[in-house]
Amino acid sequence: MEIPFATIERLAIYVRCLRHLKEQGIKKISSFEMAQHTRTTPEQVRKDLSYFGKFGKTGEGYDVENLLKKLEKILKTKRKWNVAIIGAGSLGTALSKYRGFKEVGYDVKAMFDIDPEKINKKINGVPVYHVEKFSEITEKEGIEIAIVAVPVEAVSDVEEVIVKSKIKGILNFVPVTLNLKTRRKIVVLDVDLTQKLYIISYLIKNKWEE
Repeated sequence: MEIPFATIERLAIYVRCLRHLKEQGIKKISSFEMAQHTRTTPEQVRKDLSYFGKFGKTGEGYDVENLLKKLEKILKTKRKWNVAIIGAGSLGTALSKYRGFKEVGYDVKAMFDIDPEKINKKINGVPVYHVEKFSEITEKEGIEIAIVAVPVEAVSDVEEVIVKSKIKGILNFVPVTLNLKTRRKIVVLDVDLTQKLYIISYLIKNKWEE
């Protein structure tokens, strides 16, 4: 059975919510309370969870720690994932510094750039290599996920090195659609910050004009 992408997105939000609840010492939560914390509905919470089996008992709610463990297993967040960042500019540098990645099992092992001033140095403890060594280093370090944070004009070169590598997934921060000419299946998730700002401004405008 194919799970809707929106459901997977919400599962990740549920995990974040449950982690916070666990840290606060909360043991039980109902679908109604979960919906309040995650800006959805009780019906949606129950429907999303039903794709993966039965959780909790009717009228008793969910055991926070148990549900968290099960959702983490579904999302495979307990496995360690090695990550590379392509682009050692302002955004790439900021992402390499983000502690949240490592806390949930994503370890930034390498960065890649073309700037000779950055190559063979470390940024926030992460070694920076020339992008030409992308396939070699990612294979050596067992890196399966790449974060792309380069200028738009560098995208075609990045596409080429990705296709030649064994990378399995990409988190793309460049506001263009990647054109990966390969039969190999590579999962790509776009994070377009400008697009999100468009959506926010639209929602604000329409809310205040109601």
